[in-house]
Amino acid sequence: MFKKIFIVVFSTFLFSNSYNMQLLSFLPYEQECSDITGFYQDGREFAVIGLQNAASIVDVTDPYNPFEIDRIEGSPSIWRDLKYWDRHVYIGTEAEDGIKIVSVDNPDQPILVNTITDVDNSHNIHIDEDGYLYIIGADVNDIWIYDLAYPAYPVLVGTWNLQGGETTQNGYCHDIEVYNNKLYCAAIYVGYFHII
Repeated sequence: MFKKIFIVVFSTFLFSNSYNMQLLSFLPYEQECSDITGFYQDGREFAVIGLQNAASIVDVTDPYNPFEIDRIEGSPSIWRDLKYWDRHVYIGTEAEDGIKIVSVDNPDQPILVNTITDVDNSHNIHIDEDGYLYIIGADVNDIWIYDLAYPAYPVLVGTWNLQGGETTQNGYCHDIEVYNNKLYCAAIYVGYFHII
């Protein structure tokens, strides 16, 4: 009996305190969430949450009292990927919405300023430290690369396909990381790891 009680108490202590984390608050959504990004701007902190039909922009400056500022509506999808760069939020989705670009120059009044329509849909987007947007899991090309020197008006600077001129399951990148001018691709369908 003592061993059982000790194990329960020890396990409770171990799992509740070992990570030094505590739930401070939460926002309920009446739909599933798929992804999240955050940014710090003008002395405030924000989260952008991917919902099934929108991206929710939330002020989390006071973690005990987060509040939703606005939603950028989109077509229904179980997946929405979000990134922040230079006072803009980029929203990719597996729905046929392209890549939405939202100015958060005034974060209390986010504005949809542009949409990249070269791709209909995407699984994931990534922005590297040099200000390049990478779109993956889209049609036509395995990887699309845009220069974000003008954040609201990205310029296509390159594409890549593993099989030359066509998109295939071998070149499909489920997720990527870009570091030191190299792109690391997890090719989910074939179990390969590409370095590009």
